[in-house]
Amino acid sequence: MKRSSLFPAPARWLWAMPNLSLICFMAVGVALLWFIRTSEREVQHDTLVEDVLWQERALQTQLKTRQNQLDTMARDYASGQLKEQGFHEAAATMLRGNSEVLAVAFTNEYGDSVWSHPHDAINTIEFVPAALEPIQRAARIGLPAETPPFDYPGSGSVIALAEPVVSGNRTLGAFVAIISLHNLLHDYVPWWIARRYQVSFIDIDGQRVANRQEQDNVDSPLTHEVEFGGLGSSLHLRATTYRTGWPFWKHALYWVLGGLSALMMWSLWTLKRHMHERLMAERALTREMGMRRAMEDSLVSGICAMDTTGRTLHVNRAFCRMVDLGAEHLLGRLPPQPYWPPEAALRCEQVFAAILRGECPVNGFSLRFQRSNGERFDVRLYASPLIDGEGRHAGWVSSMYDITELRREREALKASHERFVTVLNGLDAAVAVVDRESNELLLSNLAFREAFQLGQPEGPCCALPLRTTDAYGEWLDPVGGRWYQHHRRSTSWVDQSQVWLYIATDVTERKQAGEWERQQTEKLQQTARLVAMGEIASSLAHELNQPLAAISSYSTACRNLVEAGLIGEAELDSALDKISEQARRAGAIIRGIREFVQRREPKRSACRVGDMVDTALALLTAPLNRNYVCLITQREADEVVLDADRVMLEQVLFNLCKNAIEAMADIPPGRRELTLETRCREGWLDIIVSDRGPGIAPDHLEKLFMPFFTTKAEGMGMGLNICRTIVEHHQGRLRVEANEGGGSRFVVSLPLMKKTLTEKVETHAV
Repeated sequence: MKRSSLFPAPARWLWAMPNLSLICFMAVGVALLWFIRTSEREVQHDTLVEDVLWQERALQTQLKTRQNQLDTMARDYASGQLKEQGFHEAAATMLRGNSEVLAVAFTNEYGDSVWSHPHDAINTIEFVPAALEPIQRAARIGLPAETPPFDYPGSGSVIALAEPVVSGNRTLGAFVAIISLHNLLHDYVPWWIARRYQVSFIDIDGQRVANRQEQDNVDSPLTHEVEFGGLGSSLHLRATTYRTGWPFWKHALYWVLGGLSALMMWSLWTLKRHMHERLMAERALTREMGMRRAMEDSLVSGICAMDTTGRTLHVNRAFCRMVDLGAEHLLGRLPPQPYWPPEAALRCEQVFAAILRGECPVNGFSLRFQRSNGERFDVRLYASPLIDGEGRHAGWVSSMYDITELRREREALKASHERFVTVLNGLDAAVAVVDRESNELLLSNLAFREAFQLGQPEGPCCALPLRTTDAYGEWLDPVGGRWYQHHRRSTSWVDQSQVWLYIATDVTERKQAGEWERQQTEKLQQTARLVAMGEIASSLAHELNQPLAAISSYSTACRNLVEAGLIGEAELDSALDKISEQARRAGAIIRGIREFVQRREPKRSACRVGDMVDTALALLTAPLNRNYVCLITQREADEVVLDADRVMLEQVLFNLCKNAIEAMADIPPGRRELTLETRCREGWLDIIVSDRGPGIAPDHLEKLFMPFFTTKAEGMGMGLNICRTIVEHHQGRLRVEANEGGGSRFVVSLPLMKKTLTEKVETHAV
């Protein structure tokens, strides 16, 4: 029933009047508050504009005063009355009384400082082109100038005022004052301005370069910005009003408005409840009866009610659809029923007799019925007593549902399971399903049982062979002596319990092949080191000749002095110490070469990056000198300690540097530069080797690290492949990229030790 039919026209108007009144009341209240807020913002904005203009004039007055002081110095200098001592006294006076003045200097026409107070205070300007150019212009053309803002060490953003020194038609230089923008705002913005606004200097790009801020709540839409007029300055002065809340009485208006609205809504709700009370009572019975009928008709289970004699009292729509008979053919009938098939009539009669006797099992009965067209179907039937409204036993209610498709699905599932087991047993990989709580083996294939020598495939079994905490990895079977690559993941079993699914593949042959490949790689690395040592044989002879010659010279001198009786115990002890030092030096050279070329197993230990780089550079001394290559180092990570095989990483550095030297063979000697950089970034150590050679062709980049690929006429093509193998053995990465200005950059990235990372964090925190 529609609302228009429930209430007459006057009642509908009465119902609408409170709503209209509420809407009008809220609209007037919101409009009033908006008008008050807008008026306040206009007044605040006008006050803000006046204060910003006054503050801009006040700051300009201070800068004009500093400019006048510089002009006085310039006139005194032009007339010969100002010397260096007088300059320092005048500059000290200017700095003492004005904290915004950081330094005063006298510069020549090129912007170079002649006099400076404090000493060397404005040398930084020489490296700021944007600041140096206005000063040079002032010193050359004789006009005052002001620089854009720039960073000054220890003082943030500053500007420089330049006043030229003019003598006749000549410009002798300029007097320059460095003005701190932060101190200028701090000293000359009065407290009553600072308490209202955040005052800032803004550069030409809109970035804040200096500000005075007394509060943190500066998120306000009221702001005003004016150009900070000067000698060509690009600064703007901006003031932003601090965010302020409304007074209590204004918030109270909102509460009053909200309270009145809530009161009116409650009144309307109460009125509506009373008006609909009778209508809802009248509809309650009809709605419930319709709901019960709809629920019964929407059931997919068939319902049949019968009295204590077995006479059918009621059937629902689902029951009629199941047996394909109308309710008129079923109501009032006594057994036998037309939906009992002849071959199952005895079974159906026995079941209905058991129901009448009150024998109703919890699991129900499994029966076969027939439809009117003779089609058979299986049902699961449950029965329960029928109790009437007075609590008396009036009969029995039976509910049943069709299980024909369910049985077919079970049979199909059984066949599918048999096919699944057949496929599973045909796999070479060992597959098992293990309970997560008890570690009971729930399912396994033939390969699993044969691999781990299990007996019967059925029954509980503890899955000890696969009890590992790693989700993916390799492990050795201690019983069979075979290597397996296993994968484990959590999944749900057929009963929704959580289980582990294990898949283990026999990788013994692959492990053996990998070991053979590792041995071959070690042999190639040994060969590469021997080839490298052959190339530096001349440097080895030169390095050993120096300590040996020193030993010989010290020994001969000692013998001559002893024979002549001209040496004392102290001089003899000093000479023997020098001989021992040279002997240790020669031994260290021989030991380093021997460790580099000897064949051994990879051995990780804590090694310092600086020592590793020193060893590699020592081996490269002769090639660098012979090829006239300039070595540039940027060693920022010398103190970093790696958990690595030092000799292997020294071989990588040696090969990369030697390749870089050879790549610059056709480059003029004056342009041959080899750059070696070490630096840390986010848990990684980067070692970068750069050259100024011709670079690497794009079509060679993909093949560069492949075995036996080389661009050299006499190369083996194994150097870079060995380098990448060594780096990847240390869980690192090796990549190549173009170098800016020509040449190539090889970047070795190695992971840092956790201990090293922790020490860096602690050092940074201290």
